[in-house]
Amino acid sequence: MAPQTASDARYSEATQRLASHEAMCEERSKTIFNRLEKIEAALLQLNKNMFIAAMALVSGMAGVIWALLMR
Repeated sequence: MAPQTASDARYSEATQRLASHEAMCEERSKTIFNRLEKIEAALLQLNKNMFIAAMALVSGMAGVIWALLMR
């Protein structure tokens, strides 16, 4: 086999760096996706808790109004 020329060496280095960059980006993408899944789950739970609190508040206010009307 003939020795590598300068352009062959640069091409080989570029493909190696590109493969490394792709692997790093893939790992970052997985990490970001996992974090977004956790954030979405937390927001869903927060939304449920806020709905429960709002319903408790409305029920409490309705109870106070009912008690005042029944006097």
